[in-house]
Amino acid sequence: MNRVILSCFLSLTVLPALFGQTGGEGVFNFLQLTNSAKAAALGGIQIALPDPDPELLLQNPALLSTKMNNFLSVNYTKYLAGIGFGYGAFARDLGKYGTAAIGVQFVDYGQFVAADETGVITGSFSASDYSLNLTYAKQIGKLCRVGINIKPIYSHLENYWSTGITADFGVTRQSSDQLTTFALCFKNLGKQLRTYYGGSEHEKIAWSLQAGCTHQLEHAPLRFSVTAYDLNRWNASVSTTDPNGIEASTGDSSIFPSIMRHLALGAEIFPENKVTFRLGYNHRRHADLTTGDQTGLVGFSTGLGINISSFRFNYALSGYALMGMVHNFSLSANLSGILK
Repeated sequence: MNRVILSCFLSLTVLPALFGQTGGEGVFNFLQLTNSAKAAALGGIQIALPDPDPELLLQNPALLSTKMNNFLSVNYTKYLAGIGFGYGAFARDLGKYGTAAIGVQFVDYGQFVAADETGVITGSFSASDYSLNLTYAKQIGKLCRVGINIKPIYSHLENYWSTGITADFGVTRQSSDQLTTFALCFKNLGKQLRTYYGGSEHEKIAWSLQAGCTHQLEHAPLRFSVTAYDLNRWNASVSTTDPNGIEASTGDSSIFPSIMRHLALGAEIFPENKVTFRLGYNHRRHADLTTGDQTGLVGFSTGLGINISSFRFNYALSGYALMGMVHNFSLSANLSGILK
């Protein structure tokens, strides 16, 4: 069994060299959006949450478990500048063959004014991105799970369109007392298949190596989560160019702030099983979006979870400086419980 686990980890280590590319931003950046109210409330990225909820599958495919059998989950986020994005997934237990799920992720950028080269308005056009998500996970031993998420992509802007394909690979391991969960995930390994217009070069897709841990206290209704992300791109500072053409970086030069730029922190309190309160912090968002002395709640997030019978409702509110607040809604339902 240890040999199987070791082989999985070695395969995950080799895959980035085969399919991924490090570097800055690239095409299909909508894949980096948070399509989970739970994760959004806990800092935006949490890959080790062991909850039986399909809304977490875009965080880590290895979170797919038999407990999600016949669960349907939908998510919608009211983003900035009139942009909206969402995600829906359905999970099914396949018995000895593992667990599978199918989902769709989308982003609607709204309507734009179309004009010719002289500035004369000629109409309007739309833009959107879509991703089909095919997820599979398998239990290895009593404590480990491995998962994969295959994501064909379609993106269109006015009359231009592009396609691509990416994959997520994840591993989770729970402690014997099931109070602690460790996770490792490679996100968005893949390539652009068709460029937006003929003759152009294929663009990179930014992938991310992530490691996370979630720990629940044994004698208190508290759970803490931390995820380290973009470990393959350690210098994640934002670069800008001043009017003189000199490039400057907004990143932190000291060690501790640099480490914090790669961490998403979260805490949950659930005094009763029916209600959960969440709080999160993302230092990179705080450092990049803070303007002047107006810090406010930039980088902080909060949320609420309510479980009623076969339904689970989750809400998150995240601070994005002067640009406003982002609202994230998720609803999951156990169809087996509803039918009964």
